[in-house]
Amino acid sequence: MDKKKVALLSAGHFATDINSGALPAVLPFLRDSLSLTYQATGGIMFANSLLSAVTQPLFGLLADHFRKPWLIPLGVILAGLGLCLTGLVGSYEAVLIAVAVSGLGAALFHPPAARLANKAGGAQKGLAVSLFSIGGNAGFVIGPPLAVLLVGSFGLGATAFFGVLAVFTSLTLAFCVLRVKEDGAAVGSGAAQPPRENNWRQFGIISVVIVVRSAVLTGLMTFIPLYLMQHFDVVKTQSAMAVTLLGFFGVASNIAGGFLSDRLGYGRILRCAYLPLPVLLFIMAHAGSAWTVWALVPFLGFCTYFAFGPTVVLGQQFLARNIAFASGVTMGLGTAMGGLCSPILGWIGDNWGLDATFLVMAVLAVFATAATFFIDARVNAETPGARK
Repeated sequence: MDKKKVALLSAGHFATDINSGALPAVLPFLRDSLSLTYQATGGIMFANSLLSAVTQPLFGLLADHFRKPWLIPLGVILAGLGLCLTGLVGSYEAVLIAVAVSGLGAALFHPPAARLANKAGGAQKGLAVSLFSIGGNAGFVIGPPLAVLLVGSFGLGATAFFGVLAVFTSLTLAFCVLRVKEDGAAVGSGAAQPPRENNWRQFGIISVVIVVRSAVLTGLMTFIPLYLMQHFDVVKTQSAMAVTLLGFFGVASNIAGGFLSDRLGYGRILRCAYLPLPVLLFIMAHAGSAWTVWALVPFLGFCTYFAFGPTVVLGQQFLARNIAFASGVTMGLGTAMGGLCSPILGWIGDNWGLDATFLVMAVLAVFATAATFFIDARVNAETPGARK
């Protein structure tokens, strides 16, 4: 594994996704500054997230055909400058354009960067992609409190920080990463290797698993704090810590899952992560105290993050001719499709209570767990860890 390249790509992932993480925290300040309605405020988030998710597979196809590594620093700088401009422009229309640019930058970065992380991983693809994804997860976690600190202290003009971070990171990537051709990043990936065919059936199955994982994770992050407040009278500040705890254990398990998948097999790690998930969600739905909820959060973080890196690697493996496109679907479109389930889960909670919401997530998790047993990790396998 090319550790330097993977570390740089992870840093680029951090500098890209910190903008997506910071945007929700900036929205209240934008709403007050521009006197926006709730619908208009929601439109800002919609323009950023949905546009990014839908265009990622398209940029993935572009990266597969042209394989231009300069797309990576370009994506970083667009993502950061877009968020930077949200605090500097003076109209709602300009804000929409700025967040759209930020979303397009994120969409431009992920497919070629994930492809390069795969190639740089050599025989340790699971670990490499997990380390790459750690940067993005860290960005999502750090983005909100950093944005609140900066904008709360210095005003909306402080979003300029994210532009500066993007410029610095993109220049570093341009200097260090672009000097090596992408094809040279793979260990043992010479031209002598016969071309492998895409397996769309296996990719379709793992895409279902990714969508359910995203729906469950979004539901947990959205409804666990509300569950603690409404059912167990936990104060808002304490209940919000549950999301931080979920992310902390998730990031730690992400690294472990990538490391172990290269040794034990991607399929095994996938099933290991999903098998406990329906049971944990069922217990959550019947939790009798706040302590039960708090005790479940670390295990839920483990299940939802442990196999993320191996899942992305399997998607890339099944579409061996279109690795960047596979990355765009697994890391972009699949995540967005899962996020679209959040309003449905909220509607269930409004009508039947949040315990019913967790029960529905448990049922979804049963289907995802069953799907993992139909995934054949031997398809297009090129490393020992991928054959199990």
